Amino acid sequence: MDFLEKALDKVGRDEVTVKDELPKPELINTKLNTSEIVYTTTQKITLNNEMLRDRRVVAMQKHDPIADYFRMLRTKVLKQMRANKWNSFAITAPTRGVGKSMVATNLAISIAMEVNQTVLLVDFDLRIPRLKWYFDADVKYGILDYLNSDVPLNQILFNPGIERLVVLPGVGDTRDSSELISSPKMKQLVEDIKNRYSSRIIIFDMPPILAIDDVLAASEYYDAVLLVIEDGVSKASEITKSLQMLSNTNLLGTVLNKSQNPPDHQGYGYY
Repeated sequence: MDFLEKALDKVGRDEVTVKDELPKPELINTKLNTSEIVYTTTQKITLNNEMLRDRRVVAMQKHDPIADYFRMLRTKVLKQMRANKWNSFAITAPTRGVGKSMVATNLAISIAMEVNQTVLLVDFDLRIPRLKWYFDADVKYGILDYLNSDVPLNQILFNPGIERLVVLPGVGDTRDSSELISSPKMKQLVEDIKNRYSSRIIIFDMPPILAIDDVLAASEYYDAVLLVIEDGVSKASEITKSLQMLSNTNLLGTVLNKSQNPPDHQGYGYY
């Protein structure tokens, strides 16, 4: 634990505990602070709230105490994003099983519920994509189909029934993830989605940083990184190495997930 304290000190104690053109999700109502946004080109799915709860997707619940932690995490993240004029960040973890995709899903929902922002959540874990599972989305195509088979993005993007949130899911897997991430087509895709809407926050759900080099290969695509660690599981050596690998990257902070002793509404980001 002494080491963990030092590691968190290193990141400023910003611990947050828990040639196709991109088609516009055309907005019939374009004012973000109005009551409803209607998507005309992005497919919309119907959420199963009971299934979401079973999969720990709770950020849309107004009176859930766990959702409150994600709202506090949202406030912390957005404060830094706005102060630095950033519009994109990646979420990663030292190793698999820490809960980075769960954090990415809940945080994306929470940010989308803040009426000044729209959010695009991108599954950049090309080897083991998980976002469609968290939304219980029965989707046919994913980002690999856009890169490899020229499937139009309007057949891939979906709105999970939450205003201001669009998801670019992953379907299937590949062993050539770092090569695809560095490809000209991926670079054009990221440039398009980053520049299309000034109010949009883009969240990249990345693979674990110690597993493969994709987080570093994609570093030009995002402005900052949020690191998820698991209480009692993430080793001091893994945290150290992860921080070293992110030393040239803007670090938003850390999320301590699956805390054994979460504070009673005195902290944030714990699950």
